[in-house]
Amino acid sequence: MRGRILMVTLWMASLFVFAACHDDDDDDDKGYTPGKSVVAAFEAKFPNAVAVSWEKKGEYEKAEFHQNGQEVDAWFDASGKWMMTETDVLFANLPTEVKTGFNESIYSAWQVEDADVLERLNMPTVYRLEIEKGNEEMLIYFNEKGELVKEVNEEASTLPTAVSSFITQQYPKALVVTLDRWQDGMLEVGILDGSLVKEVLFDRNNGWMKTSWPVLKADVPQVVLDVLKGEAYNSFSIASVQYIEYASGSDVYHFVLQKEHSMDISVEIDPQGNLVLD
Repeated sequence: MRGRILMVTLWMASLFVFAACHDDDDDDDKGYTPGKSVVAAFEAKFPNAVAVSWEKKGEYEKAEFHQNGQEVDAWFDASGKWMMTETDVLFANLPTEVKTGFNESIYSAWQVEDADVLERLNMPTVYRLEIEKGNEEMLIYFNEKGELVKEVNEEASTLPTAVSSFITQQYPKALVVTLDRWQDGMLEVGILDGSLVKEVLFDRNNGWMKTSWPVLKADVPQVVLDVLKGEAYNSFSIASVQYIEYASGSDVYHFVLQKEHSMDISVEIDPQGNLVLD
């Protein structure tokens, strides 16, 4: 099912937004094969892939294939760096934590129409369920712990003009790969931008709010990490780090800190080492 109508219209939207990046593309060429470095990286990561076909998507190479009886899409950049994988799975084959999370959620009475595993560079794995009840359709996301982390309407299938214009101007080489309209009206657009997987959030009026992407601890300035050496945080470990660009102009490093037998806490520190939120 592979995301059905959503993913089909999503790719149509991305082709429209980034038409300038596709002038030389030939998605109808069934015999298309990317460069040797991309193919080598693909074969190393997916040695059991069969029925492989390739498409050029803007600056990226997308492979569609079967592996272990599952339908899989994988994206690589031009150098062969893996960016993202989407795997279509049966609900019965999802991790026990995810199935339990769904069965104990407010959506347990809904019918699961499709399930996908989304793996992205430097980001946690998430599980997306396409569900329906009567005439209602939803996409819900669970993390590896089986926690419901996002609920979106399935009707967001095209990019509003204001959103497409913003992304084209701010991220001219990016490729749209996900498009989710939250229940409160906010729109989240997932893009591949260079070597980064970014999430761009817009308000219900399609005004840009923020853009975030994961960063490695090794890439965080020492002046920022030094803040976490203070008494309030030195007993916690870093679970994840994101860099966030806010529409207000205030950029921050967003940390999720964890400690055994304690709740996770969030801390935001600006690039100069000033504590913004704790």
